[in-house]
Amino acid sequence: MTRRNALDRLRNHAQDPISSIPFAQRRKRSNRSWDRVHRGITYFVPAFLNEQAKDLRAAILALAQVHMTNTSNVAAALIAFSLTQVRQGKLLVEARPNANRRKMALIWEQGDGRPQKIPQPVRRSVKEKTNNIYLNYRWDRDIDAQIKDLAGEAISAGEVVVFLLNYALEAHRRGYLMLKEKAVAAKQ
Repeated sequence: MTRRNALDRLRNHAQDPISSIPFAQRRKRSNRSWDRVHRGITYFVPAFLNEQAKDLRAAILALAQVHMTNTSNVAAALIAFSLTQVRQGKLLVEARPNANRRKMALIWEQGDGRPQKIPQPVRRSVKEKTNNIYLNYRWDRDIDAQIKDLAGEAISAGEVVVFLLNYALEAHRRGYLMLKEKAVAAKQ
């Protein structure tokens, strides 16, 4: 059997080698209709929980990579565990007033004539601007409603999400919560 040279066709039909390279074809934009229907739910995380929220996000991403799934599935499993603990009464979510946010109403009354000392105002240090952090996961609207019911008017929903996810991750670290994979049948 004789060997064929791959460049024989170029010698027979003299042409510019660049014209033999095919053009890249334009890709159609992917259809994002599923993403529009299944929007994620976003929660604003208060500034004092920013570092904790970043750690939670990283831990959830690591668990998602280990279990070969996406972060929303892991977060939904963790939050479902925490909400079950709340329903069973094993976990209490209570709002406590924050001393930095509390405001007092003042009234005046007649004094006895002793002079009062007026304190010097506290100079606040200039904090560098921090970026706002939002947690966004795709879970049921029922879970979102339960989170907002727990938050009520006293605390933000983002604070409740951070608390519940932190509780579930701590239970996972201690071995009280096990995550296992389950095969999902995909439909076309």
